[in-house]
Amino acid sequence: TLEPIEPKEAVELYLADRETEVSQATLQSHRYRLGQFIRWCGNKEISNLNELTGRQLHEYRQWRRKDGDLTPPSEKTQMDTLRVFIRWLEKIDGVEQDLHTKVQSPTLSCTLADNV
Repeated sequence: TLEPIEPKEAVELYLADRETEVSQATLQSHRYRLGQFIRWCGNKEISNLNELTGRQLHEYRQWRRKDGDLTPPSEKTQMDTLRVFIRWLEKIDGVEQDLHTKVQSPTLSCTLADNV
């Protein structure tokens, strides 16, 4: 059974939970990245993350790419952070189980030819 949770509250709980596990720099990076997600939720009038869907996560990725003018590595970092956050939400009954698997992230390939 899911328990209603607002985006801002969820992010604050997540960051508080992680503060003993990661460096302050990592925590600040996550705060910034997830702040973008909170802003998007506000724009979309999403006030309860229980209702978050895979389609909405895809829309967020598209919005973030366009809004942030992100390079593929930056987009990957943004979406990977969101995936970790969504996985954490699953543990506290904030979103559907396995929703994190619907967070898509670009695949980066680096070859020697790319660096020449």
